[in-house]
Amino acid sequence: MKITKHIHSCLLVEDAGKRILVDPGNYTFEEGALDLGKIDGLDLILITHEHLDHAYPPLIKKVLERFPDVKILANLSTKNFLTKEGIGSFANNFDGITLADAPHEFLLGGRTAENSLLNIFGKLTHPGDSLKFNASLPILALPIQAPWGSMVASVEKAALVKPKFVIPIHDWHWKDSARKKMYDMAKNYLAEKGIEFRSLETGEEFEV
Repeated sequence: MKITKHIHSCLLVEDAGKRILVDPGNYTFEEGALDLGKIDGLDLILITHEHLDHAYPPLIKKVLERFPDVKILANLSTKNFLTKEGIGSFANNFDGITLADAPHEFLLGGRTAENSLLNIFGKLTHPGDSLKFNASLPILALPIQAPWGSMVASVEKAALVKPKFVIPIHDWHWKDSARKKMYDMAKNYLAEKGIEFRSLETGEEFEV
């Protein structure tokens, strides 16, 4: 499996001849972090929930313009949201991928959304905006920073579920210098637990 980070929670996942785009959000779009011209093909768009940092209609429409046969796999609330935005290319399932309910963490004064935990090809877990899960596949995409949580809570969750690898997501809010320091803290802490933290920056790949 090869995973490429494209800012925040947006990942391009390649495995067994399949290529999946996860959570194409507004930060990815606004910073031009996803060059669709460099992607040879796409099999699925996979979305955890409808918040714009995970599902940004203008970016999704550009992806569908580039790959018009691609379907979107998402929960019902997200599909309803996208339908209202004029997007209606949905799949009911996809071999090797499961969506499980994982309640969105509490937001101050904000509306939470129906959130899905994604298990991808038996190797990668992406929980969206939730720490309410008790198991992970060997690779955990960990939402390490958020207005709904803390780095401490996130890293402790990773230590509890014990994946083999952790890659950080949901970290656009940090300045570059702060992010590097936070990555180092998480890496050192999880190393003591026998977990390898990969400090994946935008555009970088992780292959296992």
